[in-house]
Parts: sequence; C-alpha cells; structure tokens
Amino acid sequence: MESSHSNLSESDSGPLVTIGIPTFNRVHWLKDCILSALAQSYQRYEIIVSDNASTDGTAGLLRQFSDPRLRVVTQERNLGPMQNWNVCVTEAKGDYIVIVPDDDRIAPWMLDRCVSLLRTDPGLAVIIGIGDVYLVADRQILPAIGSRKLATGIREGVDILEEYLRGRISAHVCTIMFRTEALRAIGGWPLHWPFAGDLATWMPILLSGRAGLVNESCGVYCSHAETQTSRFDIEFRLKDLQRIVHLIRAEADDKIADPKRRCTLESLAKAYFTRHAIGIIASRRRTNATLPDLLPVLWQWHRDLCSGLIRLKCGDLFPLARSLALLLLPAPLTRLLRRSIRALRRKRPYPAFTTVAQ
Repeated sequence: MESSHSNLSESDSGPLVTIGIPTFNRVHWLKDCILSALAQSYQRYEIIVSDNASTDGTAGLLRQFSDPRLRVVTQERNLGPMQNWNVCVTEAKGDYIVIVPDDDRIAPWMLDRCVSLLRTDPGLAVIIGIGDVYLVADRQILPAIGSRKLATGIREGVDILEEYLRGRISAHVCTIMFRTEALRAIGGWPLHWPFAGDLATWMPILLSGRAGLVNESCGVYCSHAETQTSRFDIEFRLKDLQRIVHLIRAEADDKIADPKRRCTLESLAKAYFTRHAIGIIASRRRTNATLPDLLPVLWQWHRDLCSGLIRLKCGDLFPLARSLALLLLPAPLTRLLRRSIRALRRKRPYPAFTTVAQ
C-alpha cells in the first residue's frame, strides 16, 4: 500500500479516528461497549453507533448519552450484520476507523497506541493489535497472545500475517485499526463472508505492504452463545475457513514475488485451517454430540484436515491435542478435561479495562 503521500495533522479540529459500533438488540451489552470507547486516552475521535433497527431498549439507552463525540445512525430496517458494519464505514469522518462490535470492549490506550505508529507512517492501511478473549459462560479470560518475534512497530504485513497464522498473536476485529479509505477502496466489509468476513478483509490488506503491530492487549473479544457466528452450523464455518485458505493463496500469488514465501503462506494457511476446524468440530461435544455423530463431518473434511495436519509444527501440538482430546475421549472424560482447563484458566489475570455485561 502507498503510504508516503499522507500526512498526520494533529492540529485539525475534526476526528482523526472513528470508532464504529454496529449493534442490534444488544442493549445489555451496548452500554459498556460505549463506555469503553468513551474512555480513550487519545482525544481526537468520534463514535458512531449504527443501530440495525433494534426492537429492544437500545434507542432508550442511546438517549442517555449526551457526549458530543457520539453519533447515532438508526436503520429503518435490519440490513444484516455486515451491511450494518459498512454503515459505520460510510458515515465515518475519521481518516482511520476501528469497528467494535457491541459485545466487545477496547482498552483505554487502544487509539493512543495506534496513533503513535501513525505518527511515523500516516499512510498505513492497517494496524493489528492483539486482544484477550473472554469466555462469558465460564467467566474466564484467555489472555492475549503476543509475538515473541515481532515487537510493537511498523512491519512487513506478511510477517504479521505469518505470526497470526502460526497462532503466535491473537487479533480480533475490535483490536484492528484501518485507514478508512483503504476499507472504502475494497467496498467495505464483504457481504458474502458472514462467518470469516473480518479475516477476508484484513488479511489481503496485510499482504499489500507494510503494516502496524501493537504487541500489547488493546481490547477483548467476548465469546458467548449470542454471537452472530455462533449460530452458523459446522459445515458453514468450515467452508468459510476453507475459502480463507484459497484467498491467502490467491492473494499471495498476486502480491508476493518470492515463491518460497508464497509456499510458506499456503502451508501456514492449511495448518491454520486444521487447527481451527478441529476446534470447531470438537466444540460440538459441548452440546452432547457423540463421536459417531461427528464422524460424517470428519470424513467429509478428512483430506483438508490431513493436508494441514502434516504441516503443523511442534508448537501447534498442545492446542490441537486439547481439541482432539475433547473430540475423541468419552463424554465423562471430556467433562473432566474441560473442568481442569477451566480451573487452570482461573489463575490467569483478569484485564482491568474489561467491563463485561452480566
């Protein structure tokens, strides 16, 4: 991406960054999401809440906020999740934008850390921050995974993508800042990727040149039964993950000159698919699905799973072994394993900036 022709003017009075909060019938989550956005230490920003025709108490909650930085855009009819995200992109006045779904939270230093990198290179198309995961049902936090190889700074985007595919950084849509025009140039968030649309957006941008990395927790993704993606069946999720592998291969062929680097990216993408696909399949055991119930899915996808399995490195074995144990062991043992994992997670520190709706 071209980056040398843009200037970061700190003297302008308008917002430099837009925080977009798409929402629909999540009044019990929305307040804390807005409060986390209003708590930013960097001050040149606006907040756009795009209400996707909510029928609960969302409108009443939004009327309680009088902060001039907050704008509300209300849809007359439900546009669907991704199109509602795109409303935030269309309405943004900031040169840069962060999308924070209504059930996620950002740290008070999120914008400050990103803008610090933009002062060095204002034309960066994307800045990747890492983030925690909060398991709402268990009230447990999975701390952000930070890179041991890449420090905070401006990097080659392909290096950041490789770290993500290896599972060495944990990035979420709420911890990623985009140059607004870069999102608009690709038509915003893709409507035909309802499960992996965020990945399909920022991964190709990373392969276009240099990008920012904030190797520090900048937010928290809340995992719970009400998320949009939790409603998709296994087949739907696996097909979208498979498309991610194809997308990375196509984008690498187009943008990466080094054939060895392209081969590495494809191998990492296949290994990424296998790790996450087995995790998705194994998660069905929590709904009392038996191994025989899941055997048809495993057989249908065995070629893709095996293709990624042979590319996994030693560092991938622990999370994969955990998923395989949940998948293959008898139900009483899997319940014991899950309890043991939860007990270990309780020892992890809880991020002070996270306020989770109860």
